[in-house]
Amino acid sequence: MEFRQLQLFVAVAEELHFGRAASRIGMAQPPFSQQIRRLEAELGVTLLTRTSRRVALTAAGARLLEEARSLLARRVDVITSIQRAAHGETGTLRVGFAASSAFGVLPAIVSRYRERFPHVTLELDDRESLNVGAALVGGELDVAILRAPFRHPGVTTERLLSEPFALALPSAHPRAEQRAITLSTLANEPFVLFPRHSAPGLHDTVTSMCLAAGFSPRVVQEASSWPSVIGLVEAGMGLTLAPTSAQALKPRGVVFRPLRGAHGQAELTLAYPGPQPSPAAARFRALAHEAVARTRAH
Repeated sequence: MEFRQLQLFVAVAEELHFGRAASRIGMAQPPFSQQIRRLEAELGVTLLTRTSRRVALTAAGARLLEEARSLLARRVDVITSIQRAAHGETGTLRVGFAASSAFGVLPAIVSRYRERFPHVTLELDDRESLNVGAALVGGELDVAILRAPFRHPGVTTERLLSEPFALALPSAHPRAEQRAITLSTLANEPFVLFPRHSAPGLHDTVTSMCLAAGFSPRVVQEASSWPSVIGLVEAGMGLTLAPTSAQALKPRGVVFRPLRGAHGQAELTLAYPGPQPSPAAARFRALAHEAVARTRAH
């Protein structure tokens, strides 16, 4: 039994006239009638009673009409589902991100993606950068947003965003009123940073900036998320260098000041396994760049 035979049967079952049904399908009546007889022979039942005056459905024909309509509708649904999956419009997209990138554009990207592709299940996975490469190559993740630099065999990366660092310090700090602060003057200040195992790219960039300014940062406390880092700064534990987008956290007791004499950028990287992203990951990538462009425009 073929889908084409079912289509022909539904036509004659609805028209109850072989000539009109054949015309509706776009076939000559003799081969149309032959297909119906072949279907009856394959099923071993009589689907239609035929007289010179009328065509009627048998009990088996009435049941097949019901089932055939369901099968044909299901066939369309399956084809549509397959095509949508091929275009990245259904299924599951597993997105990895480091805690150091969990603010700024990430919420905007996720919000836009969910709005644009509501039939894709978005799974967000917050893990350490050192594990993301293996997760991408191993098929646990489809795409990731990380702090640069990031490299891993078998993983393609591309720059998503580059922004300057700002100094975050308690609002009660003696230097909080300064409009801009020279990095080299912070040599004796205590710092709060991400631990290197959690955000190696960010940690190394901040450390390199301080070394270029003539000192090694005196790290008194570490924390693995930006709310925690900024919370420690607000508590007076120390200062930190943060991407300017960290100001989106809007902490009450912390001020952000531009840096003078600082050479370094906070970069976000988009990463995916292989030379090309999957269809769903490709759509996520496009929306990610779109969200970054909108952020810069505002």
